[in-house]
Amino acid sequence: MSATSQDYFWDGYLHWAGLMDQAVDGPVPALGRIAAEADMTVVEPVFIRVKSRLSGASKTQLRRLLASPGGAGAADLICLPELAFLQSPQLAFDRFDVLVGLEHTLSAQAPIEFFVYRPVARTLSEHQKHDAVFAVIDVGAPALLRQTQAAFMEKTTPEHPQIAQSVPVIGAVIDNDIGFLNTTFRHSTGAEQGTTRFWSIWLQSRECVASTPTAPVHAVQMGRLLHKPEIDALIRNDIRDETRIYQEINEGLHVWEPFRSAPPMQTHGTAVADLAFGQDLLPANQHRNTPLMAVQLPPEAAADTTGTHSESYIVQGVRWLCAQARKTAPDAKLVINISYGVLAGQKDGGKFIEAQIAREITLAQVLGQTVHVVYAFGNSLNSRQVAQIHVAGGATAPALGWTVHPDDPVPNFLEIRALGGGTKPRLTNLPEGIELTLIAPDGTVALRGAPAPGAAIPPLGVARAAAAARVYHAPKRQCIGRADVLGYYNLAIAPTVRIDPSLPVAQAGEWQIAITNNTKTPVDLVFQIQRGDTAPGFDMGGRQSVFVGPAVPVVVNGHSGWDVTMPLTNDGTSSAFASVDHPRIRTVTAEKDVLGERAPADYASKGAPWTGVPAASDSRVVDRVFTFGQPTVGTYSGTTSRLSGSSGAAALVSRDLVATGRAQTS
Repeated sequence: MSATSQDYFWDGYLHWAGLMDQAVDGPVPALGRIAAEADMTVVEPVFIRVKSRLSGASKTQLRRLLASPGGAGAADLICLPELAFLQSPQLAFDRFDVLVGLEHTLSAQAPIEFFVYRPVARTLSEHQKHDAVFAVIDVGAPALLRQTQAAFMEKTTPEHPQIAQSVPVIGAVIDNDIGFLNTTFRHSTGAEQGTTRFWSIWLQSRECVASTPTAPVHAVQMGRLLHKPEIDALIRNDIRDETRIYQEINEGLHVWEPFRSAPPMQTHGTAVADLAFGQDLLPANQHRNTPLMAVQLPPEAAADTTGTHSESYIVQGVRWLCAQARKTAPDAKLVINISYGVLAGQKDGGKFIEAQIAREITLAQVLGQTVHVVYAFGNSLNSRQVAQIHVAGGATAPALGWTVHPDDPVPNFLEIRALGGGTKPRLTNLPEGIELTLIAPDGTVALRGAPAPGAAIPPLGVARAAAAARVYHAPKRQCIGRADVLGYYNLAIAPTVRIDPSLPVAQAGEWQIAITNNTKTPVDLVFQIQRGDTAPGFDMGGRQSVFVGPAVPVVVNGHSGWDVTMPLTNDGTSSAFASVDHPRIRTVTAEKDVLGERAPADYASKGAPWTGVPAASDSRVVDRVFTFGQPTVGTYSGTTSRLSGSSGAAALVSRDLVATGRAQTS
């Protein structure tokens, strides 16, 4: 087998995401057929950097197109010589995201970067097919690309001339199931009383494709955009109740039946948005006229707590929010709340979602826009998901137990990363020669070996079949001007319940992980179990796997609690989305009020000396001795809920940033 035709993977998460998608959706046709048939196909979003810079002539042409009444259409974009590769029938793209990349190039002299969709790369040659014209920065989870029967919905920018120039700050949230019709998001006084405060909300769904009649291109749409006039019409003129409106919107957005119904009475997205920017339950009159924007993530992304499906959608959401707000109210400060996160990761700011969102903030600043992003720091204290071991040269460390639970319908993942030394330790590339032995609960050896970067054990064959257990060596990846993506072992164990005849079933119970260091140099390793539970509001049945290890009682700040013992640790239990050090990024942890004294919440994650953010930048009280969480609204008007965790703390910081933004211009 030649080097270019060998089987290929980006990481274990994406390999398994493809296997799970195929198990659920069945065989799919090639991308080229979709223009002619109402078929479905599976593609993957790839974030790319175009290798050509816009020529002077292309810049002039693009500025003329953007200034024209109709703007630059998809057919106009592929006429630019630098983007001619988008004419390929094997590629699809979102016109608006391409325009964001072009705006960054025109106004900030940045390279041209945007998302495109390609057939899932199964070999190295397929992955490198377009190396001559663009570099792949990141690959997202497989997306079900279906032929849309509705008219293509452009991401237009409605004008608000009567208020845009006087708006000091805009509140925005990226989350799931946002009850945008709820009265907490309506004006309560003044001429606009009863109307929505949302300027725009992007209701994302898995991608659709619409072939344009003017050019052989695939124009991707991802859900539905609702702007203030449409939302106000739903509030004032629609005879349906909120439940029916949401249900019929979801029926038009989603394919999978469980996601086509109305959202539940209590949803994470509504609670976060209310606690950050609502007005019903907290006395914050300064927020009553603050305009809002939102991105509602697809349910597939929200349900997958590993973050595999959510990263590309969140990044596209941030890009849209910045561009939309910049065009609507260029002088307004934008506060974006992202109360999503995962546990395992690089945690130095180099993970794609972290690096790209930080990049969007910096580019916005170059374009004259102030953007703040607020992340939840994590709720994984004592979750038994992080361990750290030292392995001497030529030695084998004591085995580490990993408990995988029965009846788990999703795969479980673990990352093994190397910790570099020095005065400021950081995770580094995993050295070659680190041999892993995985022993199943019944005592049999499931796998043993030290795969080279880009390889897996057992090897991926032509059919890319699943295995009950597999270790992938995700290689180091570099791109000029960006932090390195570090190499690591990505260990996966199959679901422990049969969900499809084509997928294996793994044994439930305690698996043993033994590491042999075949080099002469000692190595410190950090083990992180990826989040794999069930997200609030999604009954997907995921069961969080954990390391085996005892806990001991401790006293922290005068309060009793408990703590895991080595090799398990709470250092580094913070979210892998919240590890980038940037002056306009806040990372927020939760506290509790114990009879007037503030203390970390019992679940509040910790950073570590080796993480990019050793500790959260902010904290807020969300719990008390006899109450858990802050009061919020439910999904529907007139209903109530509560929100705890670092999600609640992050929402409170977002609220404060909005108040500060208003005060600075009052």
